[in-house]
Amino acid sequence: MTAALDYARYHFEGHDELCLRAGVGHPTTILIIPPLFDEMNRMRRMLVDMMRLLNERGIGSALPDLPGMNESLFPQEQTNLMICRQALVECFATLPKCRHIASFRSGCLIDDFTDSAEKWRLSPVKGLKLLRMMMRARIASDKEAGLSTDMTQLAVEAEQGHVNLAGNHISSTLFSELQDAAPEPSDIIRTAVLENNASAANVRLAGSALWLRAEPGDDMLLSGAIATDLTSWIAA
Repeated sequence: MTAALDYARYHFEGHDELCLRAGVGHPTTILIIPPLFDEMNRMRRMLVDMMRLLNERGIGSALPDLPGMNESLFPQEQTNLMICRQALVECFATLPKCRHIASFRSGCLIDDFTDSAEKWRLSPVKGLKLLRMMMRARIASDKEAGLSTDMTQLAVEAEQGHVNLAGNHISSTLFSELQDAAPEPSDIIRTAVLENNASAANVRLAGSALWLRAEPGDDMLLSGAIATDLTSWIAA
């Protein structure tokens, strides 16, 4: 799959943040809100393949770097959910053809930055679940290094300024936000989950849970299933 992708930029807090674009000339554009932190690294290849498939169907897409993540120059220890929402406002303003938003996993925590677009979600997750997964990863890493760490210690460390979880510098503000964050409930948002997920959803898609893998990977079955469902959703 070789369809060309382009890099655009959006300006936020003195930084030019990158935004991967596909199908710039198409009449419809989807803003893709990626998962936060390591889940983004594990899913990026799948998301890029999905963008190429959407391009083949005549649908454009935009995948922005969020502040402090991926190639962003924004200091990671200063980012939080509110800052990510503010950045998405700035990115969305650069996409005049955009009336649809597709958010993935923890990206669903920040898709409430606007009410002027229809929304689609894949496997939305609460902030506390994401936080605990990252804390368990830190505890396991410390154990391999001969250190003893528990969740209480990590919470205290976060309260004192910031805590390193799975290689990510999490500020006390972000740590607190994630403890209470949940995707905004709505009856009009289309929700997709994987076939083996028993959660309530509008559609179940074939594919694997890339966000649970130890290393980044791709899944053309999942990319294709998502692109097909997004295409049908937009056309409805």
